[in-house]
Amino acid sequence: MILHQRTHPNLDVADCFGCKVAHVKTGPNPTTTGGKRASEINATEARWHKDMPAYKRLRADGLQPKRIDGCANLEKKAKESWQVETGII
Repeated sequence: MILHQRTHPNLDVADCFGCKVAHVKTGPNPTTTGGKRASEINATEARWHKDMPAYKRLRADGLQPKRIDGCANLEKKAKESWQVETGII
């Protein structure tokens, strides 16, 4: 039993912040626990898992890709620096 429950066992004392907070409930995040939006987020994360290291390597080489998405493919296929800068292969 926590100290606040010993002080206010009914958790309904007016103007008591601890009593108010004791009634707060949380639920699952709908954007990460299922549905279309969750699958989009998971797909983006899967792509970024390989694109982010490629983006960092290109940046370390002094190049500036237009976006993170597709950097792994860009790193593999680009032959010139302008191709990395523009994203056109």
